[in-house]
Amino acid sequence: PAAVSPAAAVAAAPAAPAHAATAELAQVATSSPLESARLFVAIATVALILFQGPKGDGVVNSLNENRVFGSAGEAKSAVDYVTAGLIGGFIVLSAVLATQQ
Repeated sequence: PAAVSPAAAVAAAPAAPAHAATAELAQVATSSPLESARLFVAIATVALILFQGPKGDGVVNSLNENRVFGSAGEAKSAVDYVTAGLIGGFIVLSAVLATQQ
């Protein structure tokens, strides 16, 4: 038989379905309530960090325009505290889940 190059073998291998990642996330989310909470905290943290602008605009700017806070400094401080709380919550949930295994 003819030798098959690794690149050809990879190209010939069937691709995983696009919904495989979604199915894996669903399995993790339904495995335990703590896993679900950790997944939610992780997604919320990433979303909040991505919504923050590099120079204090983004979420902070929109909160200040709606007069949710008195000043932009207060809004930035509140967003920073929420971000830190979400990161701390993720670390605590990860530690708890690690001790359960």
